[in-house]
Amino acid sequence: MAFEIESGTILTAEQLQNHVKIYAGPGAGKTHFLVENVKNIVTNHPIVAQSRSRKVLCITYTNAAVEEIIRRLNRFSDSVEVFTIHGFIIEHIIKPFQTDLRRLIREHFTIDIQGNKPITSQVEGLGILHGIEREDIHKFITDKTSETAQLSYSKKLMGEVQVDNTAFLGDGTIQLSASKSIAENHKLPIKEYVWSVARKLTHDEILFFGYQILKTNPTALYSLRVKFPFIFVDEFQDTNPIQTLLIKLIGEKSTTVGIIGDIAQSIYSFQGARPSQFANYTSDGERQLSEYVINGNRRSTNNVVCFCNFLRQSDTNVIQTSIRPYDSEDQKRAAEAIPVRFIIGDSDNVKSIITAVIEAGGVVLTRAWARAFTYIRNIENAQVKVLTDIYNSYYNSPIDIRTEITEMNNVTWVRAFRFIFRLHEAHKSGSFVDALNAFKLYTDIDRKKLNHSMLRKIIAIIRDTFEGLTDTSSPVEVIASFNNKLDEAEYKDLKTALLGDTFCVSVFDEYDLNNNKAFVSNLSALTWATSYKLFTEVFSPESKYMTVHQAKGLEWDKVIVSVNPNNFDKIKLPAVYSNPEILKEEAADEFVRMYYVACSRAREELYIHLPDGFDQNAINTALDGRNVQYEIIT
Repeated sequence: MAFEIESGTILTAEQLQNHVKIYAGPGAGKTHFLVENVKNIVTNHPIVAQSRSRKVLCITYTNAAVEEIIRRLNRFSDSVEVFTIHGFIIEHIIKPFQTDLRRLIREHFTIDIQGNKPITSQVEGLGILHGIEREDIHKFITDKTSETAQLSYSKKLMGEVQVDNTAFLGDGTIQLSASKSIAENHKLPIKEYVWSVARKLTHDEILFFGYQILKTNPTALYSLRVKFPFIFVDEFQDTNPIQTLLIKLIGEKSTTVGIIGDIAQSIYSFQGARPSQFANYTSDGERQLSEYVINGNRRSTNNVVCFCNFLRQSDTNVIQTSIRPYDSEDQKRAAEAIPVRFIIGDSDNVKSIITAVIEAGGVVLTRAWARAFTYIRNIENAQVKVLTDIYNSYYNSPIDIRTEITEMNNVTWVRAFRFIFRLHEAHKSGSFVDALNAFKLYTDIDRKKLNHSMLRKIIAIIRDTFEGLTDTSSPVEVIASFNNKLDEAEYKDLKTALLGDTFCVSVFDEYDLNNNKAFVSNLSALTWATSYKLFTEVFSPESKYMTVHQAKGLEWDKVIVSVNPNNFDKIKLPAVYSNPEILKEEAADEFVRMYYVACSRAREELYIHLPDGFDQNAINTALDGRNVQYEIIT
């Protein structure tokens, strides 16, 4: 039985002699609890406070969470190291123990890596073979196998050859996994190229080799235990099983491990996370495990909390209560009087409510970002279908396309679209600086070469490119027109002197053109108006339309939840209300957890948009006796 604590509880030195597991739901103040306890340890616990070399290690799920914890630690951060699990393994295991990494590769895969150049991680957001010509890899394979047949493998397929973590976790088998399109005798040569020439590990391989190095090198394991007498892992429900093995291994001796998480928010099964990793976590070493629970919810009103408790009713470890602070009693009464609102169908009344909520600062949370376009005015259904197909094309990909559009420009079409949109903004504003910023996505222009003739030609080609542009124009065709104009006699010297003879704004990469005809067709079907809204409204930093996975960890006063199951979820929406289950690792349970995460983002006003025809009686029956004030609107 877990002992109840508050987010402000400071664990004593005696309590920290055991490993600790903290159950904490949304709005419980998990990060506050972690940060304040870390501050206390580095200030008062002699094993850290009286040492210059020993530190507290914090591991969390995203780079954004890393930055937030560092920000909150402020002046205490000198005695703390904060990483994602991959960042930690690369920095403290892979980099300093390269000899062990080579040894393991040689022992398990008979690949002998030469040279001292370090093997490190693939770049976030880029394929592991980014910047490498596929013909070079093909030649490497044929040289190794003495074959003469011409190969046609794409870089994407070859980059997917990696250590099979699923097989390892299943029965301990160490082998490579690959597409069925890759010949069996080509797997090892491909992997040898990636490891010995590209010198990169996939994200799964970082986990595998990090664990294996610690398992086989007592010195490496001992050094981490000495350096980090305390390890705290936030969002533990999102961990992969190999991460769990690694953390437990370090905690078998000396180091105290604290894990913080919430089974009801485990929604990353596609990355290997399992709710059982948190639920079944026990101590394997010399220390016992103490369990605590934070039931207070400082985020949401009582109605929102009680509805979320209904969704997570199968989990008896956490039963939240609203302890949301208010500035006055009047404010409290007003907030607590706001019901949970179920809006059914797409009547004019429902549409006007949704529009009003969005205009008042509310957000719409959906299963897929393409679904957001059903809430934006003047987007045709055919365009919504195209966006859905584009979204689905990334279903089994490690690429987070929303992050690509909001933060990075590594994906070929994302960079091309951003370029043409920036160029268009420069055209509208008449800003030459904005035009140069667009070109910077591809090349650094030597300003010394920007004479009056070049300036006039840049202005002219931009004008010519966007002449006749309409909302229904295709960005793909506009980009193609720009490339073609660069090759015309009028602009040839502009390309040669300023941009380079090989300059081209590519929309599709080699894999798309050869293996993904449907994606090429869908992207080509996007209109200018739809694409521009995709970049500026849906994927903007202040977007009012987000997927549940993107919204995790965030909160808003007003939230509209529009989350419907698909065929892969193995559940129908009425079952979410008649029999909500979250503890198992079935697809249906994960969908309910996703629904729960979405609803728990609301601070005050929760709107749940249900499809036309949804049975109102299902809501009434589900919430009978649940202490939830609610309203049904059609």
